[in-house]
Amino acid sequence: MQIANCKMKIGNLKLKIYNLQFSFLIFAIFFLLIAAESFAGDIAFSISHPDKKVSPSAMAVYGEKIYVSYIREEGDVYLAVLSAEGKTLIAPARVNDSATPANGIHQSPGIAIGQKGEIYLTWTSPKEGGEFAADIRFTGSMDGGKTFLPSVVINDNPMPGSRGFESIAVAKNGAIYVAWLDSREKPATAGDKQGQRKNGSSSAYFTRSLDGGKTFEKNIKLDDNACPCCRTTIAAGPAGRVYVSWRKVFEGDIRDMVVTASSDNGRTFDTPVAVSRDQWVFQGCPHRGPSMAVDGNGILYYTWYTEGNDGFPAVHFSTSTDNGKTFAARQALPVSNRVFPDHSRLSVSKDGTAYIVWEEKTPVLSKILFASYKAGNGFSKTEQLSQGVRRSYEPAVVVDDSGSVFTGWTHDEIRFAKIMIRIRK
Repeated sequence: MQIANCKMKIGNLKLKIYNLQFSFLIFAIFFLLIAAESFAGDIAFSISHPDKKVSPSAMAVYGEKIYVSYIREEGDVYLAVLSAEGKTLIAPARVNDSATPANGIHQSPGIAIGQKGEIYLTWTSPKEGGEFAADIRFTGSMDGGKTFLPSVVINDNPMPGSRGFESIAVAKNGAIYVAWLDSREKPATAGDKQGQRKNGSSSAYFTRSLDGGKTFEKNIKLDDNACPCCRTTIAAGPAGRVYVSWRKVFEGDIRDMVVTASSDNGRTFDTPVAVSRDQWVFQGCPHRGPSMAVDGNGILYYTWYTEGNDGFPAVHFSTSTDNGKTFAARQALPVSNRVFPDHSRLSVSKDGTAYIVWEEKTPVLSKILFASYKAGNGFSKTEQLSQGVRRSYEPAVVVDDSGSVFTGWTHDEIRFAKIMIRIRK
């Protein structure tokens, strides 16, 4: 009898163990299903570089092709063309010639795609006359990136000056718009330290081309007192609207974001308006520009970095429904706790869904986050795009006409760097 009871107890114990193991198995399967669902439909691939460091990447999409441009350590500008499945259609190829390199890997080239698939690239190229003396260069490809035209200088002042942090956009009518920072009123000298020059050392400039980049019009000065190395951004909207934004230096070294708007295809511009009076006092240049885009109804979406009047690092979001005349009260992006958020970027679909990416940093980790925003619904649940413990940074995002979302960022390995790309259809 005792032996039978003992066998029964052992049998019950085995059954409990089997049930426990089965429960763990079900939990594991459930966890894996959740993890897979969070990235369901995503396509992921990467471009590996021979260099340990490359510039942040610029990304554009046309049809079923992805165009990625970046600058290598030696200063050469490259373009690669990939399919939406990650197949290499055109291997990374140098765009510039030996006489017109980029002036470093601190920023990406500018990239924009024309209505017929023309590829337009910009970069800042050093010139003689001072440590930061430079020109803004432009080139185009009419055959999908197989060949590029010789680059041209688009700043019409030949005097050596600190120029850079350009941005580019193409309107529906084919007009090409370029904005940048320019210190032509105060030429660069060998003793200048970028980002630490006096207020008013840079101005925001603009030009346009109405003939596919063959010629550019006379440069327009949009405003004085631009923060000299926070990158500009530019967006083309419907009905001839053009928006240009940069970080302005206000009295007392307050560095807040402003936007100027044009309603006549970039021929004239309104007085710049502040997006948000954050009151960030900083005696230097943060090297952090804004990002903006326009939806099919002409609503302007905007994101930026600031430390405000309390010195707290934050990335914010706002919209304008009156063609850039006023902006809604800022909203903080849905960042994690106890992290340093940085480099927010956005793109918007025709129906007004904004897709936003940003970095989150700690002393050890740096990862890429993603969320969407829809008026009336607010922000979606935040998702982490990057994987692993190595540094991921400088994200980019593009939404195509079909609503597919393309995200990209730079990822450091031990001996080389990668450009990571994810596609959500």
